[in-house]
Amino acid sequence: MKYNTLLVMMLLSSSAMASEIPSFLDKNDVDNAEFTCLGAESQYDKNDQKYVDILWNETLQYLQSYAVALTNSENGPCLNSDQAMYDSTEGGKNMCIMDRRDMKLLVKNIYQVINNPDKAKKCFGARQDVDWIYSPSGQLAEKSPVAKWLKRATFDSFFDTKVTNKDVRKLGKQFTKSFTKMVTGDEVKMPSAFPTDISANALPNLWAAAGWYPMYAEESKRNDKNFNNIRGGYAYAEIFGHWGLLRIDEINGEKVGAEVGMTVQSVDTLYPYHNHAISEIYYNMRVPACANEFKSFAVREDSPLINTVKEDDKVRQVQFDAGQHNGQTMWLSSSADIDPLMYFHQNTIHAFEVDGSCEAKPEERAIVSVWARSNANDKRNDYGTTLLCESAKNPGTPAHKDEVIQCDLTKIKW
Repeated sequence: MKYNTLLVMMLLSSSAMASEIPSFLDKNDVDNAEFTCLGAESQYDKNDQKYVDILWNETLQYLQSYAVALTNSENGPCLNSDQAMYDSTEGGKNMCIMDRRDMKLLVKNIYQVINNPDKAKKCFGARQDVDWIYSPSGQLAEKSPVAKWLKRATFDSFFDTKVTNKDVRKLGKQFTKSFTKMVTGDEVKMPSAFPTDISANALPNLWAAAGWYPMYAEESKRNDKNFNNIRGGYAYAEIFGHWGLLRIDEINGEKVGAEVGMTVQSVDTLYPYHNHAISEIYYNMRVPACANEFKSFAVREDSPLINTVKEDDKVRQVQFDAGQHNGQTMWLSSSADIDPLMYFHQNTIHAFEVDGSCEAKPEERAIVSVWARSNANDKRNDYGTTLLCESAKNPGTPAHKDEVIQCDLTKIKW
């Protein structure tokens, strides 16, 4: 892995980091920032505090390395910025991710945290009182003193008690059994823009104890449009954000929209075509077993490939022919080494396919990603507007790659 020695040294010193913020940030906005938390400050006794401190320190390491990666221009033509794919059609389209104001604000929020750790820590907690986030269990949790202290309900208990679909439950049990192998080992690798390893290989307590949610597993009308292997083979965790460990409402009187975490998606799956009225980014952290194992699709809402079917004052229903003769060329490969960063504008229709045919043990492998959203503070454009696309021919059922798909795009409010 190509780590920049200077950046590694910076990460080891908070004072050095404070003097080396990206040039597009105002130092006066970062130094001595004031924080307003979401909820009351968590209180711990001396014994419990030592576990919270472990979790907090690994959180800071995660955020530090992530902020440096996003503003690292060593791999492309950008200035103070990594390069991201944002549309996979017509040969693919890239941009400097820091050209986006929402990304500048996300990076600013992270630097405000890491340069004022004592103040920001008041908004941090282990969230052991939250009953909808879980421990992945397995060796990862068993080796983590923080996870053992937290004693979160496990994935096993979730799939046993919350999931009624027998196929999804079975797949979820396999996902649980293999989770540690999915997120650790030599196959998990940081993109070169990252100055340090922030995977479960290096930050085992954070990955074991952050609190994970298999968000598609339970029965819902939305999941009628989903595939069972995704419902049982996908989970995400949030570290920084309204539902995460570090919950900040405002910094210097400005609302915080940053959400940062991680996702895990089993191989041999198609994360369905979907869209949401909130920007999103992914860094791929996997070394593929073959060249085209991890493929991504993304098309902007204003693309000429999108056809409007109908619309009202809240939603525009569109169709896209995913099965057209050159449809496969609209999917681009990605890995930790090649085009690892993706940015999806609001209402971008996107999907992820993971081909497990070249894996020796596909049941033990997954695509692992650093994940973030940038403007979650506006509740009008938040998770409630995350929509799965559907088959245009058979509405209410999952959209496949060989047919016309239909999506509802939210009329974004500003």
